Amino acid sequence: MHKITKKLFCYFTVLLFFFGATAFTGFQAALTYYTYQNHERELKERAGTIGSRLETFLQGHTPRQGRGAYLWFVDDIAMADAYLVDADGEAFSYGRNAFALNTPTEEAKQFAAQVFASGSYEHFRRKEGRETVFYAGMPVKAAGKVAAAVILIDTAQPEKSGMLAAVVILGICMAAALALSALLSACLSRRFVKPIQQIAGTAKELAGGNYLASTDVHDQTELGELAAELDDLAQKLEAARQESSRLEQMQKDYISNISHELRTPVTVIRSLLEAVCDGVVTGEKAVEYERQVLLESISLQRLINDMLELTRLQNKDFPIEKADIDLLCVLEDAIRAVRVLAAEKSIRILFEKPKSEWLMQGDYGRLRQMFVAALDNAIKYSAAGKQILVSAKIDTSHASISVCDHGCGIPQEEVSHIFERFYRSGNNHEKGSGLGLTIMKSIGERHEIDVSLQSTYHEGTTVTFRLSREQFCQKPERYPKMS
Repeated sequence: MHKITKKLFCYFTVLLFFFGATAFTGFQAALTYYTYQNHERELKERAGTIGSRLETFLQGHTPRQGRGAYLWFVDDIAMADAYLVDADGEAFSYGRNAFALNTPTEEAKQFAAQVFASGSYEHFRRKEGRETVFYAGMPVKAAGKVAAAVILIDTAQPEKSGMLAAVVILGICMAAALALSALLSACLSRRFVKPIQQIAGTAKELAGGNYLASTDVHDQTELGELAAELDDLAQKLEAARQESSRLEQMQKDYISNISHELRTPVTVIRSLLEAVCDGVVTGEKAVEYERQVLLESISLQRLINDMLELTRLQNKDFPIEKADIDLLCVLEDAIRAVRVLAAEKSIRILFEKPKSEWLMQGDYGRLRQMFVAALDNAIKYSAAGKQILVSAKIDTSHASISVCDHGCGIPQEEVSHIFERFYRSGNNHEKGSGLGLTIMKSIGERHEIDVSLQSTYHEGTTVTFRLSREQFCQKPERYPKMS
């Protein structure tokens, strides 16, 4: 038997006994109350009948010869101890022969005094051992005055046989209910235990690393909610595992790419320098080798700088120097900086500049670096002879700057990962560390600028910089010098 079955059986048993005890107590109390009330009513009716008969006798409306006989058998008529008491507390006598009923006891005399005092029906009861003694007193009136009091005294108690039968019946019902509760608890426990076992099994699978496990529990109770939460947890753990695997693979790919990027210029530099040092090349050839060594050194330095730059930007404790600047001036400076690169591919950069100034607090150099990265990518991935559109727009709540090119674009499934660290698009055949967009995104975050990218494969890409107008401030006294 399952533990939950035992618990359910115990619960049902306790509840059954509690119900049985409550029902038995209530039944006994109700039976006793009904018995007492019924007995008191019967005594009142008998006392009233005897009193009415005596009043008739006193008024002389009945034959004299029948009155003595009536009084003689009044105990039998009352079916109880009957006393007829006068105002002096003595047995009431009636007729020529002064026939009197039973001699009243002291209790009967005291109770008769209450009846004379009230002039109406009186009754009470008291416990005497295991029995209950009932008293009923009815006044007998003649000529408007109480001439006597009929006192009936009787004992009564609930039928023991009836109580015993009730206990037997109740015991049989409780035994039957207990048997049914055992069967019901077994059925209910099976229903409860099965989903719990499924949930427990799924939890073990999750603990073992199988995040594809499912409870397969469909229930409208709290167990169903628990199973649904566990299934949702399993899905999230599986998604986290896949994401972790993807990031781990990206990191491995990044390390591999960085290693290749580092190894290539170092190898080239070493080969060129060995050739120069060994005298293999001389004259103009040696000068060309030295120039190539310089280019490879610059490339190597750029790669290392990108790695250090990203580390600094993603460290929230690393401060950036903010000052009053005009964001549009920063953008114009970035456009001037890349025009030479654009001219090499006959690419035109069109700038739609608003007339207003966009004054804000920011790091001039970092923001310029952010815009240059976006423009550099646009030039790098645009075909020769194309044009790049840079536009700045502002409305009542936000301002935005967009850089739109007509290059090769990015596949849609890669757009959501393009800003992630270590990520390089499979469509990217250009040299680089793959950190440019990540650095650009980080600079935007440090300035509360939302950087987003929309792209259509083989059609072009648009990078958008969006910020709130609340970031704009009053006109600065001076602008930083543009480099």
